[in-house]
Amino acid sequence: DHNIQVAGWARTIRMGGKDFCFIELNDGSCQSSLQVVVDSSMPNFAQVSKQATGASFKAVGKLIRSPAKGQLVELQVCCPENHKIKVIGECPGDSYYLAKKKHTNEYLRDIAHMRGRTKTISAVMRIRNNLAYATHRFF
Repeated sequence: DHNIQVAGWARTIRMGGKDFCFIELNDGSCQSSLQVVVDSSMPNFAQVSKQATGASFKAVGKLIRSPAKGQLVELQVCCPENHKIKVIGECPGDSYYLAKKKHTNEYLRDIAHMRGRTKTISAVMRIRNNLAYATHRFF
């Protein structure tokens, strides 16, 4: 029953009718993402709901057990007095062209600056980081 703060990039954003916005937030530290549910009572709901995939957010809300299938927990941002969500960086759709589908390595070679945002390359980078850290600890 306390608030937590998270930050990361949106893998997907979708509306849940007129009352909610669902953001799949990922900070790159693991493959799975955190679902952030933003209520329309938040003062900047219009700005948050019009963002596209790739935008970065900082959210303060209540972590609860998720009532839906697919994830164990979700972050609720629903109380304007105690919770907040801030758009850190917008991402226009024409400059972020990674859809939710799987991309071939050949396609990713053409857009090298976006490779780190894919699940495959980010998993490789996490493994590489752990191996480098273990090597530094050993020596």
